[in-house]
Amino acid sequence: MQTKPSFMTRVFRPFAALMAALSMYALPVTASSVSSPVSLHAAEKVETNSAEILLGQIVTIGTPSEALKSRLAAIRIGRAAAAGQARNISRDYILLRLRQSGIDHKGFDIRLPPKIQVQRSAIRITREEMEMMVRDHFLTTAPSDEAQVNITAVRIKEDILLPRGEISHDVERGHQSAPSRMLPVAIIFKVDGRRERKVPVLVSLEVLQSVVVSRRPIPRLKIITPDDVTLRPVNVIGRGERMIGSIEEVVGKRARRAISMGAELHPGLIEWPPVVKKGDRVTIVAESGHLRITTTGEVKTTGKVGQQVRVLNLDSQKSIMAQDVDGHPVRVSF
Repeated sequence: MQTKPSFMTRVFRPFAALMAALSMYALPVTASSVSSPVSLHAAEKVETNSAEILLGQIVTIGTPSEALKSRLAAIRIGRAAAAGQARNISRDYILLRLRQSGIDHKGFDIRLPPKIQVQRSAIRITREEMEMMVRDHFLTTAPSDEAQVNITAVRIKEDILLPRGEISHDVERGHQSAPSRMLPVAIIFKVDGRRERKVPVLVSLEVLQSVVVSRRPIPRLKIITPDDVTLRPVNVIGRGERMIGSIEEVVGKRARRAISMGAELHPGLIEWPPVVKKGDRVTIVAESGHLRITTTGEVKTTGKVGQQVRVLNLDSQKSIMAQDVDGHPVRVSF
């Protein structure tokens, strides 16, 4: 006769099985807990391309359990040395990291040297290669197609080592407090999209560009004519202000202050002369669609082309703001 399990047996038997299964995961990994011994072998010198040293990168792990092998391989040993440099990892430290990771290595077949030298793989970038990067940058970023770029020297201290990976670079120009033939720049190297190294560089160069210069002294407030100026090649490197490269850009404007002979013109030296001044009579124009209204006004403030000026409407005796177009007429919003 078959005896039916009691109620308590039916309830606690699955619970007991679950607790037994969980207890297996809670126990540390030992050699006796796997079907065959675990082996850890390593050479005295290994090479890695990673910034982090993992156990699986420096030690050959032997075990039929893929889960255990993955767990062991992922144990973090520490930071790798800089590119091209080496770090020594002791046998005792590796065993310590095993214990800290919950691995009881008693019974493991461990064949590790007293120290493992972990070399960080690297790619050498020579000074000649970096010089070509700098030269290409300046040749492709000239201020104009007509500018002549002359690079006489590129000073780089030494070759560098970078970690292996996808290498990219940018050339950045440094701040130059005063005009000088030596321009500070830097090459920024990235490996796999991560900034890795900044290399300082000094470049001796000149960028010759035709700029407008005065042929003779130009008095303050004088209207500039074509006979007052000419073009001359000038080294524009280190210039704080924008040089003017077209004579048409200055003719018809006036000198804000006295300009000496041979001076290089920039926007701060010239301005449009006023086309209306206080007391001038002008035509006030208001337009909207096909409707156009005109009246006479008197200018109350001096104004240049494109500026707003205050104008008195002589019919209504009201003061309004109008935009100076070319002196005759001025326009108001309708």
